[in-house]
Amino acid sequence: MGSVLSIIMRLFLGGLFILAGVLKLNDLQTFAEAIKAFKLLPEHVIAPAAYGLPWIEIIAGGLLILGLWTRASALLITLLLAGFTAGIVSVILRGIDTKCSCFGELEWPCSGDVGRCQIIRNSVLMLAGVIILAVGPGRFAAESPRRLPVD
Repeated sequence: MGSVLSIIMRLFLGGLFILAGVLKLNDLQTFAEAIKAFKLLPEHVIAPAAYGLPWIEIIAGGLLILGLWTRASALLITLLLAGFTAGIVSVILRGIDTKCSCFGELEWPCSGDVGRCQIIRNSVLMLAGVIILAVGPGRFAAESPRRLPVD
């Protein structure tokens, strides 16, 4: 059962992070403005973050789907989600009204300004990452040990 759950979590979380990265790359200016609106990073870091973060998401998501460096990819994605969640909590506590831009213009499943919905969504996604960390890559992963038939 754990192997099946891990495969489902890998495909779900990996696919979601690839989608998020691609949607951000499609509108880097809007994503950079969203980062700036959070008022967490110095001005000179915003452009590199806007260019680099989508690629990190795409690569980590792809590795999860393939089952390569699965635990490392799951850990990276879980840490990213924890950082995103901390940023969202910070925005809420400081009373800043802004959009998340987590999935570009696609507001999934949350709509409107940053709020509790994004915290709940990220918490569920972090749980998926923790499951992958605990269970491992499961079957059908590129890094799964191959068993040769014994004569």
